[in-house]
Amino acid sequence: MAKDMAKDTSSVGGELQVSKCYCETGRKRHRISMSIQIPFEANHPAGEINLNNDVDEQSIDDTSDSEEAIEDDDVHILDNDNFMEGVTQMDLEDDLTFIGALEPNEPEDLSTDGLFDPGMDDFDDFTDQEPTTEPDGALEEEGPPRIATWRLNLTALSQVYNIYMVAYTDKIYVSRPRSCITNSLPAEPDLILRPQPSAMGIEVGGYLDNIFPHQVNHLVVGDLGDEEILLLAYDDGDVIGYYTRSIENELLRRERDGRDIEIVPEPFFHENVGKSAWGLAVHKNSRLIAVSSNAHNVCVFVFALTGKDYRHNPGVDSVEFFRNIAKNLNGDPSEPSNSKPSPDKETGYVSSLEKAIRRRDANWRIILDTGLGGANIPNVAFGSDNKGEADKVVAIDIEGRLWVMDIWHFGGHPFVKIEDLYSARSRNVRFHYDTFRKPRGWGVLVLPESSFLPAADYKDSLGLEKDNIRFISHERIGNWFDISKAIKHVKNNSSVHPWVRWDKISRFSFNPVEHRGVPPGGSWFEFDHRMKVPDLGAAQEFRTGKPDSEYIEEPKTILTDGSSILRTYEVDLELRSFEEGGIGIMFEKAIDQSRPPHAVTPAMRISHERLANLIHVPELSLVVAGSLCGRVALVTLTRPPKQFLFKRGFKVEAVLPLKRDEDNEMRPICPLLGVAVGPVPFSGNVERATGPVGRRRYRIMLQYYDLRILSYEISRNSLTDPLSIV
Repeated sequence: MAKDMAKDTSSVGGELQVSKCYCETGRKRHRISMSIQIPFEANHPAGEINLNNDVDEQSIDDTSDSEEAIEDDDVHILDNDNFMEGVTQMDLEDDLTFIGALEPNEPEDLSTDGLFDPGMDDFDDFTDQEPTTEPDGALEEEGPPRIATWRLNLTALSQVYNIYMVAYTDKIYVSRPRSCITNSLPAEPDLILRPQPSAMGIEVGGYLDNIFPHQVNHLVVGDLGDEEILLLAYDDGDVIGYYTRSIENELLRRERDGRDIEIVPEPFFHENVGKSAWGLAVHKNSRLIAVSSNAHNVCVFVFALTGKDYRHNPGVDSVEFFRNIAKNLNGDPSEPSNSKPSPDKETGYVSSLEKAIRRRDANWRIILDTGLGGANIPNVAFGSDNKGEADKVVAIDIEGRLWVMDIWHFGGHPFVKIEDLYSARSRNVRFHYDTFRKPRGWGVLVLPESSFLPAADYKDSLGLEKDNIRFISHERIGNWFDISKAIKHVKNNSSVHPWVRWDKISRFSFNPVEHRGVPPGGSWFEFDHRMKVPDLGAAQEFRTGKPDSEYIEEPKTILTDGSSILRTYEVDLELRSFEEGGIGIMFEKAIDQSRPPHAVTPAMRISHERLANLIHVPELSLVVAGSLCGRVALVTLTRPPKQFLFKRGFKVEAVLPLKRDEDNEMRPICPLLGVAVGPVPFSGNVERATGPVGRRRYRIMLQYYDLRILSYEISRNSLTDPLSIV
């Protein structure tokens, strides 16, 4: 392992060192015969299926005549030669990929949610198979596990145990990686969780799939009090939670006693939010769970801290374990039936309601409803007060709006709505599919100050020199640094689609039907040559109070504890200033790859750029941002010297898979099922750290729809060392 950790001596500062990627194909791992098709597998004769009826079949090459992908008999380990090789830049126009599956003569309606709700894509299954309930069994004899397509993150690593979890349709496969270097998985999972739908889930049905509604949309791992949990969001509105300790105990029992008797852990939490569930957040200190849905609201589950423990009975819908209360845009309470308290009793009602919830002697479900002003909400996060207790929910809706919603107070605490940055474009510019389509909102994270690494200068903080940064000050969006040019400095990054670099453009589908929509075009702001970063002496302009006054009023923070908010769109990253009037950071097209005009990939015929899978790794001051398109950005959070105009920033240090891995055909051209991040186990379980950390190594596992897994390892030897990938 010492050789693996060796660093290249040519790297300096905060540059990223890249050594090896480990690849394990699904065919090798599951020992699948070549006579059986794996959907999305490009090197199988039946792997590429033309699902776009508008495209001439001759426009897609049969990959059986082309270069073979990675051999199934090997786990490939790349050497470290030429890792500094630059990316070939090509003057290609932005690609035109679909954002919906409208009929050929149906106009695109930007006013409706149905254009592009999370997963609201008009198809059943990319594999061209009917969505049917799978038979029982560890691995079905007829083929590989089935993929629930067009969801959010569906894989996770425990932060406590050596456990890898992946959702296939309604089931969760749990496996213990057999190697701490290659992260190879067993042919059959060590445990399969099969949570059944609740009575309400059966009644609600599916949003993406009415035939098979009980499929997982999203899963996360987080701490609820002293326990780590696995939390699952389903298309039928079910939300299900397991203690990872229970899963680990069952794995240990099977390893000790064999699998003659199999005991499947039961979920500790099983509720339904009334419509397709998507965003998930867990708050450790306050013991809260937040779930967003296509009902345009967020449900906050508040567990009682005294009295009887929570017990669920998903098969019976007549038993209610949570007392329901809803809040509207103004922060006013309403009963679940939307009946509002009478005015003469409202003041007393609000006061008694707040006290009742704060006592935590009963289970409460607080419904934060964005109403008609909102849209589907793909992701949520908790904000905390200065004591570390949850006091806000931060949500992003599909239209790109941020919602900052108070949890505990009712009446006089309206929700704060923060529009997307694209509202600063000239009002004369039409948001039309022929010119510019406003990007959708996909991800949100709340990042405390402690997660930001000290940095020395602009290059160390933002990944590029001051002269290449564009400064924006606009009445509608405030003050911003645009650092999009930093993408040129990301080492071993592929800015051009691999099929173009491989001279295999014929693999694309070229669809002339443009009215279905285009990816985000143009720029997020109308720049001109004057938009330069002000000198450091101009810092006074961004503070409140009189310049000649000895007293400078402290700016008001957006969140109580001064945490920052990271918002992501399809390919863009935005770090908002934690204080009003401060300077935020915008990185446009961070994971974008150029393709020829009108080019689409057969497996991703509609919009697949979604930076929706966000994982915060506090020990490494890192955000892992995964996209359905198959690429993952590694984003280091930074804190510049105090005299700088901006207070917090970030830099993109790498985009996985690396260019050299794409050139070795390790990256399949199909969607990303999930990205999982967790500590590397040294022996058995990964014990929770009780003292200073920062020297632990982490692994990142990228799993694709064709069941292939790419693994990397990352670490920082100290708080000031550069990030290294192994």
